[in-house]
Amino acid sequence: MKNTSARDGDEVVQAYLVFPKLPGAPRLALRGFSRVHLSAGESRKVRFTLDDRAQSHVDDSGMHVVSAGEYRVSVGGGQPGRGAANVEAAFSFTGQRELPR
Repeated sequence: MKNTSARDGDEVVQAYLVFPKLPGAPRLALRGFSRVHLSAGESRKVRFTLDDRAQSHVDDSGMHVVSAGEYRVSVGGGQPGRGAANVEAAFSFTGQRELPR
């Protein structure tokens, strides 16, 4: 992330997981955020880790599962598709895995 202005500022960097169309899965979910202070012109890398639980959703039986399908992760200043600057990457899973309670 980079502060391109002539003033110091703060940003709340948000990481969203966009799910495939699955029964019971949300369209997207906030999976991390970090408030970052940037001086004028400063750049900084922000990292998020999406573990198994962060990549899961709750199915109809109440279990946390990671389901097969095409996912996207979106990182930036707001929700994807709402006008905030974001970067996105796609990844996929094959098969389904239930997570321990």
